[in-house]
Amino acid sequence: MSQQRLNDLIRAASARGILPHPAQQEDITRPWPIVLMSALGAWLVAIPFAVLVIVQAGNALNHGPMAYFLGAVFLAMAILALQVAQPGGFIEQMALPSMLVASYLFALRLYQDLPHAAAGALLALLFMGMAWIVRQQWLRVLLGALACVAVIATVSNNSRFDAMQLWGGLQCVVLVWVAATLASDRSQVSGANASRLIVLESAAGGWIVVALLGLAYASGKTFIVGAGMGSWAGDRHGEIVSHPLPAVVSLAMAVAAGALLARRWPVVRAPRMLAAAALCAMLAWLMPLLGSALLVIAICLAGSRWLLATAAGVTAAWIVGSFYYQLNMPLATKGLVMVVIGAGFGVLGWMDRRGRGERPVSVAPAATLKSGILVTLLATLIIGNGAIWQKENLISNGRVVFIELAPVDPRSLMQGDYMALNFRFPKLSETGRRAKVIARLDANGIAALQREANDQTLAPDELLIELPRHGNAWYFKEGEAQRWAKARYGEFRVDGDGRALLVNLRGENLEKM
Repeated sequence: MSQQRLNDLIRAASARGILPHPAQQEDITRPWPIVLMSALGAWLVAIPFAVLVIVQAGNALNHGPMAYFLGAVFLAMAILALQVAQPGGFIEQMALPSMLVASYLFALRLYQDLPHAAAGALLALLFMGMAWIVRQQWLRVLLGALACVAVIATVSNNSRFDAMQLWGGLQCVVLVWVAATLASDRSQVSGANASRLIVLESAAGGWIVVALLGLAYASGKTFIVGAGMGSWAGDRHGEIVSHPLPAVVSLAMAVAAGALLARRWPVVRAPRMLAAAALCAMLAWLMPLLGSALLVIAICLAGSRWLLATAAGVTAAWIVGSFYYQLNMPLATKGLVMVVIGAGFGVLGWMDRRGRGERPVSVAPAATLKSGILVTLLATLIIGNGAIWQKENLISNGRVVFIELAPVDPRSLMQGDYMALNFRFPKLSETGRRAKVIARLDANGIAALQREANDQTLAPDELLIELPRHGNAWYFKEGEAQRWAKARYGEFRVDGDGRALLVNLRGENLEKM
């Protein structure tokens, strides 16, 4: 929603008494430290009280109408507090935990008394009804988000979120948001519908944020950060990309996004822009979750919802990064696809610059700009080559140590072009991503991990080793999974400070693979 349209809505609502006059709003604004302390105090009071009531009710919550009755009581208390309280005050802050407890009690009985889909649908209606009643914008956003979660669970109809059902639920909530947002943008701003539009805009914001998070979750790991995320959602994404329907729907959404922007801005109808849209559509065909994110971006841009457009852009970038981990095509093919599409965008950008005959506007004097580029390049070379030198020095001079690999889940042993490794750690504390352990070496250099490191002096046959708590990832060429599946030891180079670098894998008898 554009700032002008938002201002028109606020003026219309203020004229009808739906919102206080802007001058009055300034008077009731409270400093954020006061709001924070009020919220802390409210939660410290509300949560123990709710726990006490639930404990006293006991087994009665699982049978009969007791849960519905208590849920209605907590909900009534929350709504009353929101109606009479000052913004940011203690009473208003009490409403949120009361509302969450009411939602928990309703969900507890609904999912026991009704089919899964019916219970989720009723919860979604409850959240949207609460969003209509309350006056606080932030609470409407939260309730919209909760309603979206309920709808996804309803359409998915599975608490474990089966891959294709999860995909269907996400497409459903995105399309609902699209329909509601387009209808809101086309509505005439007036005092009669100001209240409805304000509620819809706030709840829809929370709704689509949850949908975007769901798209990122369903797409699985993304490039660069994926190596530290384990097998998070990887199998789920594989099931989605193996079906033809998601690709078709994603392509249709990408085409709809391009058509919407072309209708909104004539400049998008230029041949170069249409070619860029075609490249995006190609990506959407290859990445079945990308079309939804592109459609959200287009609608947010057309409606000047810049914050939501940024969130959708981050989601789209995450989904594009997850293409690296798709197992439905070889890594070389994926690399070629990305190079071709990237080159296509580069050529279109160069043609656009040449076609307009414009020179880029410098934000700094030429000398300063060149110096900045030179310094940045030099720093990059120093940092990059420094890291390479450290690794090469460790490989050349580090002590050779073999560490036995611990068994892992066979389903996650091979992840396409890398293998997840784990080690036989002793009992460790739960702090930090890396663990310093003491190992005892035998005559063959095989390390037996003994204990977590402390300030004790090492024995002559002991060695300090620093290892990642959740194992390493061993990368290999496509098609070599069978070769590395027989690995039993990791070959490391370890320096005097315990820094360890995995350089190879060894077999049962330390033979090279």
